[in-house]
Amino acid sequence: MSVVSIVRLQNEDVEDAVRKSVALTDSFESLPWKDATVLVKPNTVSPSKSGSGVITDARVVETVTTLVKEKNPKRVIIGEGSSVGYDFPSRFDSIRCMTVAGLLEVAAKLGVEIVDLNRDEQVEVEVPDAFVMDTFAIAKTALEADIIISLPVIKTHIRTGITCGLKNMKGVLPSNEKKRTHQLGLDRGIVDLNRVAKPTFTVVDGIIGTQGTHSDEADRVPLNLIIAGGDVVAVDAVCADVAGFDVKDILHVQLAAEANLGIADLSCIEVRGEKIESVRRPFIPFLQAAQERFGGANIIEKNTCTGCMGESLSAFIYLNKAGFHDRLSDLTLIMGTPDEIPPLSGTPVVLGRCARRYQHLGVFVPGCPPHGIKITDGACDALKIDPNIVHHAIADLHNF
Repeated sequence: MSVVSIVRLQNEDVEDAVRKSVALTDSFESLPWKDATVLVKPNTVSPSKSGSGVITDARVVETVTTLVKEKNPKRVIIGEGSSVGYDFPSRFDSIRCMTVAGLLEVAAKLGVEIVDLNRDEQVEVEVPDAFVMDTFAIAKTALEADIIISLPVIKTHIRTGITCGLKNMKGVLPSNEKKRTHQLGLDRGIVDLNRVAKPTFTVVDGIIGTQGTHSDEADRVPLNLIIAGGDVVAVDAVCADVAGFDVKDILHVQLAAEANLGIADLSCIEVRGEKIESVRRPFIPFLQAAQERFGGANIIEKNTCTGCMGESLSAFIYLNKAGFHDRLSDLTLIMGTPDEIPPLSGTPVVLGRCARRYQHLGVFVPGCPPHGIKITDGACDALKIDPNIVHHAIADLHNF
């Protein structure tokens, strides 16, 4: 039996909930702490503030790092490699993301190192019995860590249903490898990554989760939970159930169990603390929310990474904010590597490096991925919309 703990926050005391959740598992104490190098791996996928439900709450990172320091390992590092590349890397790099999240303050307070894993030295590794990634590059800091503590957030995901402990490890891959997991098959790529860099222990920030398309306040889900365990597959299985998903439908979790990385069968997982039934809060799946909010748009794609998908979503949000929701049914986006393009009415917007062979069909927006504002400008061009109107709406949403 794998053990997973669920603890509900009391009086907003994050430290107490994290400590109780970790203690309930028993396995944290028995980790090989002596002379260990420990990587604390939060999720700071974007420059979002602590408490947003998009990135790991700084209070969780601080408490777990404190717990690690109390074991007197040789070296403690907070490290992250934020999501796939942007057109403005100086604004959106991992250090910027961790700064906005408050993690540089945590590192300074506790006297630990902080590392941008995207800019870390890369080491090529081979993966026996791999599903799709026989070899790939990984951040040296992650590869050489004796203990990896993963600190994910429960969120929905356009490709994998949910993203939690297993998928959080994508942050140890450089940007080109993050993209390759999408090209080869994201669920299987996640499993191959975890064959090499599986978390030793996982503490899930379930204070606020994120459902749907992650695009507005309604997508924040206050769970007020901390979930922990030494088996990341079991932790993800429990989190999927808490979020109202059938874990049998979460392919990368099932494949991880098939690869003997952990247990996904809930009947073989001992849950300590709160019962799943008492804390379950069904999340709105990403695709359901996208169809409801932006379903009018025609998307032609294959093997598209979350870079292009996520940046496209920004364009939908901006156009909607500017009052052009009724024009989305006239918009066609081409992205990824579709085998063929059916006859189209109107002018499509062709996105990114992967789809550039179709650039002659319409408005081409280069980049890998192209920035959401550039996609928005391309959509305005294709739909004959005044981009100044949309940029005023963007200014209302962001402080540029």
